[in-house]
Amino acid sequence: MAPDFTEAFLRLDIGGALRFELIGVIFTLLFTDMFDSISTFLGVAQVANLKDETGEPKHLKQALLVEAISTTISGLFGSSSGTTYIESAAGVKEGGRTGLTAIVVGILFLPFLYMSPLVKMVPSFATAPALVVVGFYMISAITNIDFKKIEEGAPAFLALILIPLTYSITQGISWSLIFYTLLKVIKGDAKDIHPMLYVVDVFAIIALILL
Repeated sequence: MAPDFTEAFLRLDIGGALRFELIGVIFTLLFTDMFDSISTFLGVAQVANLKDETGEPKHLKQALLVEAISTTISGLFGSSSGTTYIESAAGVKEGGRTGLTAIVVGILFLPFLYMSPLVKMVPSFATAPALVVVGFYMISAITNIDFKKIEEGAPAFLALILIPLTYSITQGISWSLIFYTLLKVIKGDAKDIHPMLYVVDVFAIIALILL
């Protein structure tokens, strides 16, 4: 069955989406996508060892820009968001390190535009083991956490527990950031907190309330 590329292409209702009662929904989706993307970049960069001398992912700004453009374009086409996925860690472990990996994967997906009924025949329990393997690769990053410092270990532990229990990366990251800030302030190390983190904390609290 051939896909219909015109059914959702450029079928936008910007005016309808910008109604006041939808502001909370838009904000929640934006915040969720942002946290999911950043956490995915951090995790995949850890597995791929694509970090700079400070331990930060290389070219994070450019990666987020590409992700934002991809999400916008996919919205224009009426498809799901072209965002980052933690399953990329599986490709990284197989040696993928550049954008060529994503291009090859995209090309391999093209035939399934016409074979989507065949893909739907694959049960979820057939793909679940791959996600378990991805989780195994990702958990190795926990060895880099300094659990001797409670302000670092406790928030990380909180995120590690809340993400699977709430089925939400946003929930885990939001609570861990807020908890980290509180611990730093209580210990008298508020001066070490970047001002932008307070702004993120405010947005995290708003997102938690809306969620």
